[in-house]
Amino acid sequence: MPVYEQGYEAYTGPRSPLGRRWLPLFREEVLPYFKKRRFVFLLILALAPWMYGVALTFLHTQLGDADWAKDLIKQLPVVDEKLVATLLTNGYDLFLLFIVAIWVGSGLVARDRKDMTLDVFLGRAVSSFQYLWAKGAALGVFLLLFSFLPTVVLVLFQVGLTGDAAWIFVHARVLWGTLLYTLVGPGSLVLAMLALSTLARSPRVVGLAFIALVFFGDIACGVVYVITKFPAVWFFSLSRQLTALAHLCLGSTPTMESANLHPALVILFFLCLSAASVGVLVARFSRRGVLQ
Repeated sequence: MPVYEQGYEAYTGPRSPLGRRWLPLFREEVLPYFKKRRFVFLLILALAPWMYGVALTFLHTQLGDADWAKDLIKQLPVVDEKLVATLLTNGYDLFLLFIVAIWVGSGLVARDRKDMTLDVFLGRAVSSFQYLWAKGAALGVFLLLFSFLPTVVLVLFQVGLTGDAAWIFVHARVLWGTLLYTLVGPGSLVLAMLALSTLARSPRVVGLAFIALVFFGDIACGVVYVITKFPAVWFFSLSRQLTALAHLCLGSTPTMESANLHPALVILFFLCLSAASVGVLVARFSRRGVLQ
């Protein structure tokens, strides 16, 4: 029925509670990616390094008593905080993490600006905070699949294969340390991608800007480190900061000298990244009126 034939009757349909009006935006951002085979395949690839931890547990529990394998088993690492920190921050996992951040995050706000639907969303009973929360939560869900969820799977296999439920209490830091790392590290990455996505109308431009900041930033830091041998130059490297943060949260010592940043520098980096991202978001959305 055309709008001019609908009259002035009051709307009698269902009304969503104010606190849940971000859910449709969140659902529309998340569900399409699970229908893409290439994206689902990428999620499966993210579990590959964690199968190494499962294999280690299997060897320790199933072959640990064999005489011919005792010497070999003693040389293998065990599943603990150090191994989990290494799995979280190996180059393969970080690369996939950045790929997903670009794939999902580059179009969070830029796509709506390009299609001119941003004002439509904010012109209805959806506040700027709810809009940004829905967009950030969508990216955060996928980053959880690359950090916290694999750790939970590894812990379940560890307890199931060893039959030792007390392992969870002895190594409780594996879970809460990984969760803390996810909230601080990938959480700051979510804010950064949201901020970058508000600065351009093209998702491709946002993706290229993120690639320049991350990958070319690492190259520049590497060149300076080779010349100066000063570990603090890695302060501007997101990948090295994530590595240092994971080892800090899990209480292990990083194996790379370049990732052995002072804890104060690591905390300062993510505080600055989050503060700068929030500042950009506030500046971009503070003047947008919302029709309640």
